[in-house]
Amino acid sequence: MRIYNAARCLVGALLFPQSCVVCGAWVVNPQFSPLCRTCLDNLETHQYPTCHYCGLGLPGSLSDLDCVCALCRAGERSFDWARSTGPYEGKLRDVIRKFKFDGFRRLAYPLARRLANEYSFHRGPFTADSLVPVPLHRRRKRERGFDQTLALARILGSQLGLPVLRAVRRVRYTAPQFGLDRLERTKNVRGAFKISCDERVAGRRPLLVDDVMTTGATVSEICSLLRKEGHAQEIMVLTVARAQLFRDGF
Repeated sequence: MRIYNAARCLVGALLFPQSCVVCGAWVVNPQFSPLCRTCLDNLETHQYPTCHYCGLGLPGSLSDLDCVCALCRAGERSFDWARSTGPYEGKLRDVIRKFKFDGFRRLAYPLARRLANEYSFHRGPFTADSLVPVPLHRRRKRERGFDQTLALARILGSQLGLPVLRAVRRVRYTAPQFGLDRLERTKNVRGAFKISCDERVAGRRPLLVDDVMTTGATVSEICSLLRKEGHAQEIMVLTVARAQLFRDGF
């Protein structure tokens, strides 16, 4: 029995390293989260007021009536509500990059918990009845080895008790959005998605799930499809992080 227990501990240590993926400190339950409590508690949250509609962080001390960004004032959004758990910077950015690019798939658990908390506390009058993950192109999935947004959505769905609908598919491989401005990003993803025939979102209130929202070009393209072709009733967007674009207001 002692040999068996020792073997189990050895296998567990190999499968679930005991050190935090950010700071290297000891992790109590690495099978559930590869982050230590200190790093988990210190992941970035929004320090600025955020836009009532798209969740963009707005600098300065604004009154409640001023918390609407320039593009939302102009009506340039295809969703009803968007929120994120924090800005795409610091430790939160490092954790997301380790999750997406370095193979630390178990980071999906603490990130999904943050998504669940954000939705529960800040959803306002909106109540989703399903989750729709932003799809990854099959080529990029091969490059990364998994679909990180689908992994997040599945865990989030189990926590919120909502079904995950793979209602959208990516039909065109797109260049990385990094380094592109808002108009270039919009052009880059135009026509890159299609509604899946086998999933119905008509009359539903889907919550679109993604890891990072920057200018909103990708989620806006998908939300337009869900609304126009899928006939969704209301569309909400929830992301782990939001890039802060104070200069452009979006």
